[in-house]
Amino acid sequence: MKMSSAFPSIDLQGTVVGSHISELMRYAEVQGRVVLLALFISLCTVLPVGFNMVVLNVPEQIIQTAINDSFHSTHGIVLGTSGLNIIWSILVASQSIGALIGCVLVIPLDRHFGAKSSLLAAASICLMIGSLSMAVAQWLTFPIALLFGRILSGIHTGLVCAFVPLFIQEGSLSCSIHIGVCVGTALAALLSLPFMLGSANTWGLLLLFPAVFGVAALTSSFFVPDTPNRLLQQGAYTQAAHSIRFYYDIDVDDVEDAIKEYWKLVPETPQQIPVSTALGNPAIARGILLGGIVSATQIFSGSMATVSYSTTMFTSVSFFEGLIPFLPALGSIISIILTLPSLQLVESYGRRPLLLKTLALCLISDVLFLIFSLLAVNPEDWWASWLFGLTFLLYGVGYNLGTGPVAYFLAAELVPPEAATASLGVAVAVNWASSSLTTFLFYPLNQSIGGWSYILFIIPSAIFLVILWRFLPETRQQYAQRPTENASFCEIAPMPYGTFEEGLLAEQLTKF
Repeated sequence: MKMSSAFPSIDLQGTVVGSHISELMRYAEVQGRVVLLALFISLCTVLPVGFNMVVLNVPEQIIQTAINDSFHSTHGIVLGTSGLNIIWSILVASQSIGALIGCVLVIPLDRHFGAKSSLLAAASICLMIGSLSMAVAQWLTFPIALLFGRILSGIHTGLVCAFVPLFIQEGSLSCSIHIGVCVGTALAALLSLPFMLGSANTWGLLLLFPAVFGVAALTSSFFVPDTPNRLLQQGAYTQAAHSIRFYYDIDVDDVEDAIKEYWKLVPETPQQIPVSTALGNPAIARGILLGGIVSATQIFSGSMATVSYSTTMFTSVSFFEGLIPFLPALGSIISIILTLPSLQLVESYGRRPLLLKTLALCLISDVLFLIFSLLAVNPEDWWASWLFGLTFLLYGVGYNLGTGPVAYFLAAELVPPEAATASLGVAVAVNWASSSLTTFLFYPLNQSIGGWSYILFIIPSAIFLVILWRFLPETRQQYAQRPTENASFCEIAPMPYGTFEEGLLAEQLTKF
């Protein structure tokens, strides 16, 4: 039986930077329309995810002051430092909490509206309402709207992270999701500078900005047809043929011939099994467990904390104050640059050695963060703050060359092909649960105990490193040997309705 993902997917296995760029260009020439659609939809959906991850970083003090002033003017309450720290950590963590809610909503949305409408319409509406709500928080001096908007933007994040990896399917180009997030963080870091939109009078506009991408995605949903997968499942063969012509630019008038041409482009992949069935097999359960650990490792290495709280981290070590607002933008640009060679390293160097060595580099960086943070408390040890900055760069190298990008697709490679969606579902849930926990705990810990707060990352990373060094197999060869007959650059393949939903999300993500 031929099956595939719920909507247009792009199989770019092997098309990475360097010697593979010509192959990518060849694919683009052959199926340029669907390539442009994939890039456009990825831009409009993934970029806001990264934007909202870092947007509160630079204007932290300005927004905290606005929150405090609002509580004082409305309720006559002046928030203490500890209370404000807790409120701020909840606001930052609420995006991850919303992402978990978004994962729960994937099944009903996909069942009633389909993947295209869920991604381009439902997720975009959440993004637009959430962005508007956060802007209203400034315009009406209403902090609760800020929390509500962050949760809605998190729901958008969860929906996007569930659907877009199916659109850009398999192989190391899944790292393009990581690049899209980095571009979003860079844009947020630049626009949140005080002389841009990060001032006391304009931070509402800053938080409203992602709605632009939501409007673009929602508008495109009226022009992009539903996918052949969903239409064929519904028995709407005439509409399915029209959809095939749209996505593949196939010049065939006859419905039956169009569907036959479509089948020639469909890769042959096995039917996906539900999570309960996968966990009932000890070998598959072990792979799912390792995939969850890899996903947790990505977060507990300190990634979300460095993205969300980098200005706080540098302020706590008395770094040069004039440079601190520019550091998130610089870090995001470096992340994009470092991720590009990781596309080649993943294929040439191997998943296991790349992950283990870069994770070790992240662990060393966390230890150095702790040491230099404690030393920087003494004004005479001014050099410690600059060494802290170099350590931040070292961490960026380790994370963006391996620990970050590899985690996006390794979970699917640790299990047989029929259990890939189950493994990815568990990994996504673990990732957002870990993000919620670390972003909620790190900020108040860092404000109260300083450098000792990095133990939150050191201990888990050390444990995960030992476990992965002992049990993680190399998956590059196994993945390369998986059957790819009839594989195409873009495929829109039918799959029995409910296989993806019931297997991946109904039994696992709804538990959260």
